Amino acid sequence: MIIIRPTASLAKRMKEKLESTADSSTTRMGDWYANDIVLCRKQFILCVSSTSRLAVILEAAPYMSFPDRLSDAVSEVLRAIGVEEGNIQEEREQMNEFKLAKTANKSILGSLNEYRFQLEAHTYMGRIDFSEPLEMSLHLSKTISLVLPEGYPRDAALKIFGQTPPKSESGPPTTSPVQLRPKLYLVK
Repeated sequence: MIIIRPTASLAKRMKEKLESTADSSTTRMGDWYANDIVLCRKQFILCVSSTSRLAVILEAAPYMSFPDRLSDAVSEVLRAIGVEEGNIQEEREQMNEFKLAKTANKSILGSLNEYRFQLEAHTYMGRIDFSEPLEMSLHLSKTISLVLPEGYPRDAALKIFGQTPPKSESGPPTTSPVQLRPKLYLVK
């Protein structure tokens, strides 16, 4: 069973009244947080896994069926990042049953907002193909997340499934975070 935690605005569009719950998902990817976003007059639902911060983007309409469509979209993204098929099927089976609940973690809501800002910026620059929600999801899977020890949602998701990401695709060279920080100077 998974817990889907839509934002208040998405719950309103879904015509659902949400309540708090102490339950947690039985899947490896944990609870899924979701928000509705509009990019170039197209409506999407942006979902984020609570354990890996992996983003999954779905077309919004129809809002009421979004929870039923989530397992297909998650499977597609997991397959695209290289998760083994047996693990995907196991995750998908556990996602057949879902429960809607209020959001409970502000850090994950912050990740949702950061992903939305990035998509809006890429929209402004004309760098995203809106006909492919999978491509948008894969783009966000390679976005650095400071709350993850792995750095990238893609790498965190692979680690959750006991797999190691290929070195060539896991991002920038392996240097310590201290070396990546720019030097700042005070100038009068």
